[in-house]
Amino acid sequence: MKLFNIILEALFPNKCLSCGELIDSGEFLCDYCLEMMESVDPLKICTGCGQYKKECQCKNRVYHFAGAIAPFENKGQAQAAMYRYKFAKVESGAQFFANEMAKMVKTVYVDICFDGIAFVPMHPFKELNRGFNQSRLLANKLANILDLKVYDGLLSAKYVRKKQHDLLIKERFQNVKDMYSYNYKVTGKTILLVDDIKTTGATLDECAKQLLLAGADNVFCICGLITKRKKGKK
Repeated sequence: MKLFNIILEALFPNKCLSCGELIDSGEFLCDYCLEMMESVDPLKICTGCGQYKKECQCKNRVYHFAGAIAPFENKGQAQAAMYRYKFAKVESGAQFFANEMAKMVKTVYVDICFDGIAFVPMHPFKELNRGFNQSRLLANKLANILDLKVYDGLLSAKYVRKKQHDLLIKERFQNVKDMYSYNYKVTGKTILLVDDIKTTGATLDECAKQLLLAGADNVFCICGLITKRKKGKK
């Protein structure tokens, strides 16, 4: 077995999830990238929208979800790590981000008793093109850590529309309107909704709306990264 592991490591060396440098087996990041990760301080954010308290967006919009948090800001080494996981399918990224997301859930949502986990779905054509749904994999890893069930197939994406990152804030909310649907009831359940990146919250909000229509009592969101709003941006 030891010889097999040596051969395996020689054929598939472990690389830093962020920069791609060779690292020790069992690690996710090199020392430099680990040092440079932009972590989110749970004491400085509004747990309703996930933004810094001084840039809270709750006063500008009423969301269908009750909370949204993430362990890292969408920038620098954290962004590079997420993009390598998401677009290069470096699947070790799922475990890394799930570990950090679980820590955030246990810190911020410590008093909430979740019944299960849902995730933002992809349209079948998009999932086939990418090869996997990164949010589904994150949800499965997170469920294992938190000992929760995954409501697989609870949500479906009905349409393929414009990419969200190409749109303005108002356009993002309009773009995902009525894009998702629920497939069965979760009456009375408190749901933890998983996605990879929260930017404006439009996708999460539309999915949360469907979960409430499916009978959920509350929906709380957890993502790997959150895009911090610049001062003055609405």
